[in-house]
Amino acid sequence: MTEPKELQERIRACRRGDPEAFAGLVESYGPQLQRYFLRSVGSTGQADDLLQELFVRLLEKIKDYRDDGRFEHWLFRIAANLVRDEYRKVKRRRTRVFSEISDIEGDDTAVDLATDQVGPAHSLEQAEQVDRLQGALMRLPELDRQVILARHYGGLSFKELAEHFQMPLGTALAKVHRGLKLLRSIMSEDDHGILKS
Repeated sequence: MTEPKELQERIRACRRGDPEAFAGLVESYGPQLQRYFLRSVGSTGQADDLLQELFVRLLEKIKDYRDDGRFEHWLFRIAANLVRDEYRKVKRRRTRVFSEISDIEGDDTAVDLATDQVGPAHSLEQAEQVDRLQGALMRLPELDRQVILARHYGGLSFKELAEHFQMPLGTALAKVHRGLKLLRSIMSEDDHGILKS
């Protein structure tokens, strides 16, 4: 499978340092990646930061891209890695703040700091739900996780999923269906575990 000729030319020009070619890639993939980041992290500011970071990485790594007809897949793999790194950073930051809260029990300032770390649009409960969902997503098989993220956070249609992951349309449909079922099952098990403890 090869890339469309226009995309191949744009990638080659981008490797030569052509700013117009790079701007064309940003214009082509920016909106889709912005939606992916926004749905993944839930904050416009964070999504914008991740999008900028992605395009910085694209500039750095475009020379490493092998022209194998899977540029979009390659780009989304970079995006998925950035989201995963962001979740880890937030989790570490939240753990540090919660540790401080336990040391200063009953201090309203500490509680305010904890909720601010997650972002003004999120309550503490919402942040915990995001953590639970991310934890459950990380327990899915790698391909299932990537397909679900691309479908529900990247906004890819089933046809685009099939092309993106080079699988038949029916397989893409089944992967999403089975992946979501497994995700619900994992989260349900976690809920039961919380209720029992």
